[in-house]
Amino acid sequence: MTVNLLKRLGLNKYNVDKNSHIQVNTDICLTCKDKPCTKVCPAGTYEPSPDGRIIVHYERCLECGAALVACPYGAIKFTFPEGGISYKYG
Repeated sequence: MTVNLLKRLGLNKYNVDKNSHIQVNTDICLTCKDKPCTKVCPAGTYEPSPDGRIIVHYERCLECGAALVACPYGAIKFTFPEGGISYKYG
């Protein structure tokens, strides 16, 4: 019954890993003054906190990798889903 409903609604199904795809070493962020990840991310995923660390809003990430490239200290790591992403069209 659920599958039929998903088909009728034309919803997509994604395989999602249990672990977050973004890992940030926030101790390294304390040494970064400019925080370029907050400037290059088009979705506002990275936000500076008053204590100098980075707050990551995982739900906003578009997986463009801009922050990964912009981080001068390599504090950001991406892990893409091992099984990839699957789509189902209704």
